[in-house]
Amino acid sequence: MPESANVKSIDAVKRFHAAVVQFQEEARLCVSSLEMQLLRILGWLERDRPGFWKREIELCYREMGEARVRLHQCRMRKYADYKPTCFEEKKDLEKAKRDLEFAQKQIPVVKYWNVNAQHEANEYHGRASQLTQMLERDVPQLLALLHHAVDRLEAYGDLQVPET
Repeated sequence: MPESANVKSIDAVKRFHAAVVQFQEEARLCVSSLEMQLLRILGWLERDRPGFWKREIELCYREMGEARVRLHQCRMRKYADYKPTCFEEKKDLEKAKRDLEFAQKQIPVVKYWNVNAQHEANEYHGRASQLTQMLERDVPQLLALLHHAVDRLEAYGDLQVPET
């Protein structure tokens, strides 16, 4: 004679079934939320940042040109024998040059991080597909098995033992 399952509570199996359904729903929401965040980040790196830094470079060129004009105007000023040092104008021009250099360095940095982010996104998709596959294939099989087990246990519990 086969050993009995020793089930003490059908309600415990039903609660486990409900917990698995809740897990499945929450996991689906988490996966879709992560996917949306990943798409936002990739879009930001791919479309927003390169345009931003190109505009910054243009702005830096404009500021550098304006700083050069101010420096030139300052150098042209003379007050009798006094020639101004143009310290502020020189400082502004150097800052504009540093800003331009920084902005130009950001273009390859953005490309680097875009490539890395794409690679990591592919890694994530590979791993997340395993979870998605489990949620779409394995969890429904488990739920069907639990539902069948509850039905069989309830049917077994409803059996009347014939009196002899």
